[in-house]
Amino acid sequence: MFHSRIFAESPIYRQQSFQPPNLDGNAADRPVFVQFCSNKPEDILAAAKEVQEHCDAVDLNLGCPQGIAKKGYYGAFLQEDWGLIHSLINTLHTNLDVPVTAKIRILETKERSLEYARMVVNAGAQIVTVHGRTREQKGHNTGLADWSYIKYIRDNLPREVVMFANGNILWHEDVERCLAATGVDGVMSAEGNLYNPAIFETSRDWDKRFPRMDIVGREYLDIIRHKILPHLPLQELLAQEPSKRSRKKLNEIFKDSNLTPIKSHLFKLWHALLPRNTEVRNMVGRASTRHLGPGGDPLSDYEECLKLVEQIVQDELQKTPEEMDSEGRWVGPDREIAEDGDEATAEGILVEIEGKKFRRSVPWYRCQPYYRPLPDEAMAAGALKLKKREATLAATTATARTTRKAEDISMDDEPETKKMKISVADGDLKAMEKWEK
Repeated sequence: MFHSRIFAESPIYRQQSFQPPNLDGNAADRPVFVQFCSNKPEDILAAAKEVQEHCDAVDLNLGCPQGIAKKGYYGAFLQEDWGLIHSLINTLHTNLDVPVTAKIRILETKERSLEYARMVVNAGAQIVTVHGRTREQKGHNTGLADWSYIKYIRDNLPREVVMFANGNILWHEDVERCLAATGVDGVMSAEGNLYNPAIFETSRDWDKRFPRMDIVGREYLDIIRHKILPHLPLQELLAQEPSKRSRKKLNEIFKDSNLTPIKSHLFKLWHALLPRNTEVRNMVGRASTRHLGPGGDPLSDYEECLKLVEQIVQDELQKTPEEMDSEGRWVGPDREIAEDGDEATAEGILVEIEGKKFRRSVPWYRCQPYYRPLPDEAMAAGALKLKKREATLAATTATARTTRKAEDISMDDEPETKKMKISVADGDLKAMEKWEK
């Protein structure tokens, strides 16, 4: 997701974020949608025009629930301001040569969520992605996405409207379950795809569906080395005398959007290993592309991390070899539960495939989803606690949350007024007191 105003105004930000035609929008990487957050039609239109020749659609993010989105007034924090949302989408629909799409979150009721989706479609969105969680469901309070809301919207939108579902996708089997349960045209995965890039792998080869983290790590760094670095002028700068070398240009290279996420990506790919080996965790935490290795190699730190991971995985496989079939292939992580078996005591996560129940236990050295505890589990473990004002509201009434309506916010409201109204609607006691004054 790119910030539309900065993307439109800053050539450096554009160059760091979107690099056609070699890296972004090339023939091997299509179709590709470019997603922006925005709260001004003129900003998102200017940004979209910079990319429309190199993409197949422009997407408006209306689903981000993070604090930075609330502060900047974008993402899911626009969802009460239907007039602004309509203007953002319609401006793109009217003025672009490529389709417009949008990602939304569900609202407090199915009916209200359907109204919201209809408004987005009527504004000009040709694909709508519905995340089956509310704006409040994030962090330890994420919980499960409600596919029944997505199905309700799908059943009541015209069939020609393309609709994707988002939420609850841990395994490939979840993709099929979601399609069957909701009737949508496709499934979007964000977090699951980051932890296991093979989540959409349809092969019955378990080794492909749950690749080893050392092998994926090697593939990832090779992509950076052979596909990204040749297009960056790093070596040209390093060849100059240090006194003549532009520190500003060097910093711009290190801020390249293909280099800055390396640490985050490896933390996710290797997440099952990190609690077992704090040395790897600390090495990745300290690693930086700014720490140039021999020959000015910006990947030197991460190569050292990978070497350690490879050694750890090899040691584990020597100690505990994987079970193989007659053809020398890994038999996979699933163990079927007998009809008279005890589901609760079996190890692993319960999955159901073609009417049969299995316990899935993926070895820690293979890419796998991050299992986020449900709110009740997080509360019991002490990881999630109600804030004082939340506890007060919960004790006062189970229906304390005010129903939010689009007409409550006017396009004429100042940004601070809009934020205040959202906070009041969300039951923020301090905001309520301030609003009364």
